[in-house]
Amino acid sequence: MKKTLIAGALSIACFTGGFGLQANAQEHVRENLDVASIIHPKQEVAVVIPWQSLTYQDLYKQLLISELAIDHRGIVTTKNSITAKWTIDPTMTPQEQKEFKELYGNAMQVKFTPSGNSFKGEVLIKGKWIPLDKEELNEFIKEIFRDETIDLKPGGYFTDSIGHWAESYIQVLYQFDIINGTSATTFNPNGKVTRGQLASMIFRASGLDVKEEYEGPASYKDLEKFAGAKEVAVLEAYGLLDIFDGANFEPNKPATREEMAFVTARYIEGTDYDVSKVSKNNPFTDKGKMRQETVESIGLLKQLGIIDGVNGQFNPKGNLTRAEFSKIFTLTLALFDDAE
Repeated sequence: MKKTLIAGALSIACFTGGFGLQANAQEHVRENLDVASIIHPKQEVAVVIPWQSLTYQDLYKQLLISELAIDHRGIVTTKNSITAKWTIDPTMTPQEQKEFKELYGNAMQVKFTPSGNSFKGEVLIKGKWIPLDKEELNEFIKEIFRDETIDLKPGGYFTDSIGHWAESYIQVLYQFDIINGTSATTFNPNGKVTRGQLASMIFRASGLDVKEEYEGPASYKDLEKFAGAKEVAVLEAYGLLDIFDGANFEPNKPATREEMAFVTARYIEGTDYDVSKVSKNNPFTDKGKMRQETVESIGLLKQLGIIDGVNGQFNPKGNLTRAEFSKIFTLTLALFDDAE
């Protein structure tokens, strides 16, 4: 009999809570930037993080794990800058929208660039980048990170992931201790994920403890020299690895996209997240290439908004990349936050 994965999956709330995104249009000029009314309309201003205490790399990491980045794709990074964008609030009056557009266009943009070990900031007003003085910069930082008091892990500034479509997801899982870089400064986002790595990362995300959960070896015959053998045994006991139904687990074999989907769906179903009313309809046109036991799992994740395909196809046999894992599991963790 399979064990039941108890609720208690990691919540993403501590990273993305409390960040208002929509801009409230008022007449803002260089001499009197009312940041609070733009980023957090009708909310009390609170001092959280003095900008002087942040390095440029810390700012980069903080922004990547913000709601603006995760939910609204409002952070744009390059090798030399970070730009935060706040779009027009659709609830604004026509006059407010007109005033906003006259100043900022369709989005208010603040660009941060390195300056020594710290950074400087500029705001785009009427098509021109206007430097922010220390007081204005501090005001922006206070508002961006209000209610977010996060102790960042050392490292995580992965130079090969700057500007990558998955960099925010990568940073979230790195801060959660679910994934690691391939070196102190690289992540290899397009690299393959092996079955053993998949099991280890899912285990870390589950919050399970080997010392408390391990009850004996897994059924697989090839784990004697695999460092994560006990983790595999625990996950197998919970039914998360049923897709790997051979005599051997083959921990060094690349995991496929459909295998990730199956394991993730089992992970969700094993918690107290209610999927009873979620459709498992699988709309992908390459459904015939999927293993039968993965069809509903892939359908479930699609209906939950966790996975996508390309041109209507899922590519189930394709190798899972580290970037794809990062996105899929960040969005999975976000489900538990949304359900609270």
